Amino acid sequence: MKKIAYILLLVLGMTLTSCMVVFDPGFDESPVIYLEAFPGRDTDKVMFKIAPGYSRSNTSMMLPFDPEIIFEVNGSVIPVECIDVEEGYYVADYAPVPGDKLSVSVNSEGFTGIFARTSIPEPFPAGKIDYRQVQSGLDDYDEVLYVTFSGADPGTHYGIYFLKETVYETQSGPVPRTYTYAGSIYPETEFGIAPTNLEANLLYFDGVSYWAWDGKQLGRQSCTLSLKPGSSLYETSGEVNDYDDYGNLVSTVPFSSRTKINLMTMSDEFYKYQVAQSLAADYGGLMGFIAPSSYCYSNIDNGYGAFAGVTIVETDWITKEFIENNR
Repeated sequence: MKKIAYILLLVLGMTLTSCMVVFDPGFDESPVIYLEAFPGRDTDKVMFKIAPGYSRSNTSMMLPFDPEIIFEVNGSVIPVECIDVEEGYYVADYAPVPGDKLSVSVNSEGFTGIFARTSIPEPFPAGKIDYRQVQSGLDDYDEVLYVTFSGADPGTHYGIYFLKETVYETQSGPVPRTYTYAGSIYPETEFGIAPTNLEANLLYFDGVSYWAWDGKQLGRQSCTLSLKPGSSLYETSGEVNDYDDYGNLVSTVPFSSRTKINLMTMSDEFYKYQVAQSLAADYGGLMGFIAPSSYCYSNIDNGYGAFAGVTIVETDWITKEFIENNR
């Protein structure tokens, strides 16, 4: 009989989950290895989270875990260094580029060895970026971003989100603040369907929410995706009120804001893993208790987790000149 396994994930931060995850990957009582890494997320390195996992009926026999890691890029071995043995963080000093073929294997005495492979997808094939007002009523207008691209790869998946930077000019100097957001599909419908009838998923990665499209819907046709950011993408400036702890107005603080567009391409492994994580978060209660394995995805042979490539490209800061040059 298959045993329901518990994977022990002692994670402090980054993109990696911190909890004991219940799932049914089909393993017996033997200990397994968990690995999670997203090559391409960082531009100058590849981060790994590697941890031991044990079945529910065998947690009393926790073995020493001393992993041997072989990480290859295009057939060449890249050294991997442990930076936190307690938390299971490892790093390879390598900057992934589109087209790279990557693989990783991990072995430790007493554990079944694991293997996984992925690739770094090509950048988002954006051909045109348009941003304009669209009349939505007699005297109402919506600001809408249109991103047109062609030559989509059915095995690749695409995502978009925004990064906004606001700088407050305080008395002690400029204080920058940044945050990311997804906006909404335009026109907005109760089903969240894009104008091209492409189903969009609102996913989350590393604290970032983003809209994602399955590449299999696109074929190689020319497609236009449209989003309503919710606030102006152009550079803005103004003043905000600064209050003390008692609610008294102290001063006004000048600020300026600007926005970039982040365009994502995701390997099939990355997309499936993110969708599975979203389903687990949305339906991890009663339905997750009934069928936990329905909300899991792993591309780790003989283990569990994800080894999945992604490419994220930032545009320049959005200005009217930028839009005019890219229409």
